[in-house]
Amino acid sequence: MSYPKQFGSLLEASSYQSPGGGAKYAPMRKKIVDTAVEMGYDAETMVEVGVVWADDHDPFQHIKNHQYPHWANTCNLRVFQSFEAHLKDKFKDLMAARHIGVMVKGFSLDLKAPVNFPDSIIVANRLAEVKPDRYKGVTSMWSLTQGRIVANMEGYVVFFDYDKGRPANLLEAGGVHADLYHALEARRAREEKRALDWEAKNPKKLRAKF
Repeated sequence: MSYPKQFGSLLEASSYQSPGGGAKYAPMRKKIVDTAVEMGYDAETMVEVGVVWADDHDPFQHIKNHQYPHWANTCNLRVFQSFEAHLKDKFKDLMAARHIGVMVKGFSLDLKAPVNFPDSIIVANRLAEVKPDRYKGVTSMWSLTQGRIVANMEGYVVFFDYDKGRPANLLEAGGVHADLYHALEARRAREEKRALDWEAKNPKKLRAKF
């Protein structure tokens, strides 16, 4: 079994699985997280998932295609959890799919590079569009050992009224639901500005590495 050349042994290369995440991975992790934030991704809802040799590979020793949406959804669940600060006592309803909750409408997946063990993946989300009844998210996945985005997932999440069986307009619902809409739109505007600033400063890096 091979491992990336920046490591001295397979044990060191898989140290992201150890408590603390491995000293050799610390600077790689910081560089990617800092870059992702500069690119407009949300720092608070990021996740890191380590590649598991026995579980994540397909017969060609690459990560299974269906693993990427699973990782993206792990991050997206943290996005939903961030709604608690705005929904307050209504948050439990959202997480239990009662009254007004969330529903994934659809997504597309763009695989940019193969990934295999050993490696660890940073998953981060940014908002691309916010409407009263839905938002579009971009969830990107970075390989720590490769130092680049290896997959992007884009899709819509709909706010759904489970009592009426149709999408819910947060502005019409009012109260804390309207507060959530305004918070998401403010977040989208901040993230879009950071993304545009980063792209203006790094056009070659955007094409070559991300």
